[in-house]
Amino acid sequence: MENEIVIQSNKLVEAHYKQQYTVQEQRMVLWVISEINKEDYYARKEKQKYKYKEIMISAQKYAELMDITVDDVYKRAKEIGDNLMQKVLTINTADGGWKMFHWMETMEYIKTTATIRVLISPAIIPYIIELKEKFTQFRLENILYLRSTHAIKLYQILAQYKTTKKRDITIDELKNMLGINEEKSYKQFGHIKERILEISQREINEKTDLIISYALVKQSRKVVAIKFKITQKPNQETQAKKEFEKYILQLPEGNSLKATFQNYGFDQTIVKIEFQKFLLEEILNYDPESSKPIILKKCS
Repeated sequence: MENEIVIQSNKLVEAHYKQQYTVQEQRMVLWVISEINKEDYYARKEKQKYKYKEIMISAQKYAELMDITVDDVYKRAKEIGDNLMQKVLTINTADGGWKMFHWMETMEYIKTTATIRVLISPAIIPYIIELKEKFTQFRLENILYLRSTHAIKLYQILAQYKTTKKRDITIDELKNMLGINEEKSYKQFGHIKERILEISQREINEKTDLIISYALVKQSRKVVAIKFKITQKPNQETQAKKEFEKYILQLPEGNSLKATFQNYGFDQTIVKIEFQKFLLEEILNYDPESSKPIILKKCS
């Protein structure tokens, strides 16, 4: 489940929430999105109208996704489903209007097979699979370890801009996207900073593939917007290859491996073999007491 890819239109990412979503509700929504993207049928351009989409998940996998016990699935799935059924999603349309819908049409627990069945409305499917221009993509694993519901949403909002590395958001826009516009406890910006921005920044930086920072934009003394800076962490394979390249460049001139690498990079079989040996040696010699992180646990 950790390797599932979540792809959704930016309109869906930035949709206005009328209510706050819990961590488990957001996990449920993002799992639904990742499952729809699995189907090649829905990825093709079809002239016919979209049909209802049925997806299934076992109680065991659902428990893993929600970080609960299998025995709790029956009760917790019902609570999560009930809450999502009551929540409305609002998207701004191209003509300046708006469109409202629910995430799920139906959700049921099939006791004989210990399976959860979800039916998705055709209305939301285009915003997930018709990705002509603007879309956001990330691995589901990047949100599974986030404990703050606002961190999950903010991660999605900022992941759109990881290539441009910056994004400005007004306070009103942020409150709408997080579903806290009507919350009295967030009327003061100090509460937003303390309970949302600081916690989200810490969680995202520690547990995802992004590093974020922010600066406040003020008019007079009032905070009116936030300037976010977004940096993508290098993945483990990239880090490992950089370390291997350092090792190669330290070899004496005339070394055949060094010459092959300088001419062909990682494309040659001999270089790939030596790279795997290098990784294995790093793993076998890794000292868990050391502050130095292991380069890579597994590299394909």
